Amino acid sequence: MDQFIEGCFSWPSLPATVLLILVCGYWCLVMLGALDMDVLDFDLDIDLDADMDMDASILQVGFIPLKWLNIGSVPTMLWLSVFALTGWMASRLMNSPTPHPTLELATDGLAILRDTGIAVFLTKCLTQPLRGRFDPKEVNLAKDLIGGNCTVTTSEVTESFGEAEYSTDGAPLKLRVRTEEENLARGDEAVIVGFQREQNVYLIKRAEIGA
Repeated sequence: MDQFIEGCFSWPSLPATVLLILVCGYWCLVMLGALDMDVLDFDLDIDLDADMDMDASILQVGFIPLKWLNIGSVPTMLWLSVFALTGWMASRLMNSPTPHPTLELATDGLAILRDTGIAVFLTKCLTQPLRGRFDPKEVNLAKDLIGGNCTVTTSEVTESFGEAEYSTDGAPLKLRVRTEEENLARGDEAVIVGFQREQNVYLIKRAEIGA
């Protein structure tokens, strides 16, 4: 047992062990109510419209490998937990049981890269069946939102970019929006006038004052 613990906290298994401990600590805090489960969650909204400027397109193309790995498609900490566990198991099963406390860059570096690659592949496979299962269910249908008002939340809304919030009895809905008329700025009130199902975006226009 002592040799096993010593091996866990020696190179090249040390980084995997530390990551696994951090993940376990996170879940302990979640169970104690100190953290929300979705505190680190994010969504990779990839929208490769042809009319987007070059910088935005390059940035979003860079997200494609992350999306393929299911990062953002499943809860972030769930993905990281699977990655940490598989990486730690790979490091313990494939590395030499002889512990050495000093980093040997050549051999340990290659072992860490190998274990990381194995963990990424296994995490992709294990989280693939979970894609979409954590997506919020759409309570408000698109046709029900048309004619309602929303508030612009991004710096602007153009023909190819923008988001807005639609107020509900609960948390506001975050909508991807576009305008076919004048551009809108953050905080502007707008009316939803249409929905493009292919791009999953709402068409909006500036709300008339007093309407």
